[in-house]
Parts: sequence; C-alpha cells; structure tokens
Amino acid sequence: MAATDHISATPTYDLAKEFKEFDESKMGVKGLAESGITSIPNMFIHPPEVLSTLKKPTSHTKKAIPLIDLSNFNVPTKRHQLVEQIREATSSWGFFQVINHGYLCQS
Repeated sequence: MAATDHISATPTYDLAKEFKEFDESKMGVKGLAESGITSIPNMFIHPPEVLSTLKKPTSHTKKAIPLIDLSNFNVPTKRHQLVEQIREATSSWGFFQVINHGYLCQS
C-alpha cells in the first residue's frame, strides 16, 4: 500500500469523522487490508512535522510482557514468589506469558 498526502491536499479533511466512520464500521485494520484498499487511509498518515516530534523508545522505557516461569511450581519454598509474580503481572498488565508449564504434569 502506498502512502498518499491527501491530508494537506484536502483542506476540508475531517479526521474525527473518518475515525468515527472507521470505528462504526467494526472492520478494523484487518478488514481494511482484506477489503483490497490500495492506499493507506488518511487517518493513519502523519505529516513529517508530527513524526519528527515523536519520542523514540529508549531501552529504559521499553517494557516487556511479564514472563511467569512455572518450573518451580512444585517447590514449596518458591510458591510464594510465584504467586507474587502472578499478582504483580495481573495487577499491572492484566495478562502474562507462562513458560515451563509442562513441569506441572510431571510427578
């Protein structure tokens, strides 16, 4: 899809109206792509002067989805730490990734 510069070329462009119509269509970005569009809709295009003011992510601001390792699930001394990790992940993120869950099935 090619980006076009319709925003600056169209003085009567109504971004709020386009967002509202897009939202009400319940189509989503996937639906747009599947519809066969050939250019990026104006609401997704930002002029260079806006892009240049956006902050680039830095390593200290990068966040990662919480990772919960269940390999120590059956170790009583580690259970409290695991519960705290899950509590923190659900309260701050609402979800988390689980690894080593196969250990739960082993005796």
